[in-house]
Amino acid sequence: MADKPGSGGDRDFVTIFKTSSVDRDDYPELAEHLLEGRTQLAAETGYLMKFGDISHRGLTPFDVASLHDASAYPLPHAALESFPAHVRADLERDGAVQLFAVYDRDAHEFEDVALAWEEQDSLERLAELIVGDCSVHEAVDWVVVEEAERYTVTQWARIRDVTGDAVRSNINSAREKLLAEKDREQ
Repeated sequence: MADKPGSGGDRDFVTIFKTSSVDRDDYPELAEHLLEGRTQLAAETGYLMKFGDISHRGLTPFDVASLHDASAYPLPHAALESFPAHVRADLERDGAVQLFAVYDRDAHEFEDVALAWEEQDSLERLAELIVGDCSVHEAVDWVVVEEAERYTVTQWARIRDVTGDAVRSNINSAREKLLAEKDREQ
């Protein structure tokens, strides 16, 4: 079992970023510059992956991508498909993600994936809400949509494969419970 995200453990720190084609005839200098840090200019999925040092965690994905400390590799379809839905959604929305994962180089799949921004604080907050009478779904929907503001209701509903009304209902229920708890404390 791997350590929690942020600790490294047996997980790799990986930055995945979108790439686009560069015509070598039109931009020979740019193509040459890109090849210095990559093994090739394009990937079958349109994304490249770069395995990095955990000390790069504070850098943006695009800063990590521009570092010449290691090569970037094309992200295979199998690897992209092995990501949880919320990671694929972040990648599609932002064009890049940083994560901790175990990469099976033979199967070209990621396992034990956690986004680099996911901290223990979120888990503690979820536990606090559940102890405070929220259901698991209410707590998760509240934290992801309202507190962390990671996704809109529509995006999160698509990731969870539920209706937007279900997510809104969970958020409203959590809000009511939090307000009731706040009133009891006063």
